[in-house]
Amino acid sequence: MIFLALHVLLNTVFALSTRVAQAGRYDYFFIATVNYLLAAVVATVWAGLSGSWGIDQATLIFGVIQGVQYAGTMVGVYWLLMRSGVGVTFILLRLSVVIPTVVSVAVFGERPGPIAIMGLTLLLVSIPLLAGSRAVVRGSRSVWYWPSIIGLLTFTGAGIAASKAFNELSEPDRAPMFVCVAFVASVPVAIGIYALRNRLQPDLPPNVGLFSTSRPLLIGAVMGTANVVQLTFLVAALDVLPGTVVFPIQSAAAMLLTTAAGMLYWRERHGRIAGLGVIASVIGMGLINV
Repeated sequence: MIFLALHVLLNTVFALSTRVAQAGRYDYFFIATVNYLLAAVVATVWAGLSGSWGIDQATLIFGVIQGVQYAGTMVGVYWLLMRSGVGVTFILLRLSVVIPTVVSVAVFGERPGPIAIMGLTLLLVSIPLLAGSRAVVRGSRSVWYWPSIIGLLTFTGAGIAASKAFNELSEPDRAPMFVCVAFVASVPVAIGIYALRNRLQPDLPPNVGLFSTSRPLLIGAVMGTANVVQLTFLVAALDVLPGTVVFPIQSAAAMLLTTAAGMLYWRERHGRIAGLGVIASVIGMGLINV
């Protein structure tokens, strides 16, 4: 369980770093790119030091899927942070755990009981409560709002499921190479997104330069370090615990920590409907682990 606890802690650090980047009106996508560049370097060094240069088809395919999902999700994270704050944003992202849990059941034969199925149902119910609450949606809501929410959850869930598939179809000693492939694959995606940042971040101050301050580099370094280490601990946790245990605990603990930090530090407040969504998601995460 120590691997899972460290994964949750570092994943929370990563989540809060994204909020710092967005709330401080820094060049958010520059920070995100620094994050993935640093993570790729750290992951490559780790793979080299471990002598784990062997690669098989599962490591390559699922590593690339994980990496593309990691970098691509940063656009959705920024979009949601602008509208809902860090608490609701990362609760919604955590609810994508439904997808890897279903994959664990349908593909790898893990069988949840009736109580766990009730938990899954509560998770699904909590999504519209959280995303639909007027109290947490800032700015106008276009016709693309719900398709974007569903697409983001599906995209994020597919990436998480890739970690599970790697653990089932590859060897544990290839974990360093899986992490390396994932973050190397994330770099070109992150750079491509950075090239479009003026369209994605319209409130970017015109005088912001790449190295106008050391703070964006520091935030990116914290994000990158937390990012690569949290994935390492996730892979390690999945090696000793079933996905139906890891994913629900990971999601429940991380989203509670992130929501608490958002309320305490950024004074984020949510309406009653969103509060019901939080309660439903937490109970659902507990039930799915029974």
